[in-house]
Amino acid sequence: MMNPVSTSAPAAQRVAGRARLFCGNKGGRTRLERLYQDGSAKIRMPATAADPLEAVLINTAGGLTGGDRLAWEVQVGAGASASITTQACEKVYRVASD
Repeated sequence: MMNPVSTSAPAAQRVAGRARLFCGNKGGRTRLERLYQDGSAKIRMPATAADPLEAVLINTAGGLTGGDRLAWEVQVGAGASASITTQACEKVYRVASD
């Protein structure tokens, strides 16, 4: 006689990421002071000849679903300037409850 085996659905993969960007004024120009990136949260800074410092927030996972977690922190010091944007329209997907 066979014993029934209980199986559960595999846990859904979830996105986790955080990024921090701190910039300040050095010598009359906005300069990067600290950059931290973890998981799927990335920050890219195109080379520019003048202020403001430009930063692009990127989610490398390609979209967001229920349970995903992204955290962004940007600090711009006195006398500094920054332009912060995302790389494109973010897709947000509907999912079943966990």
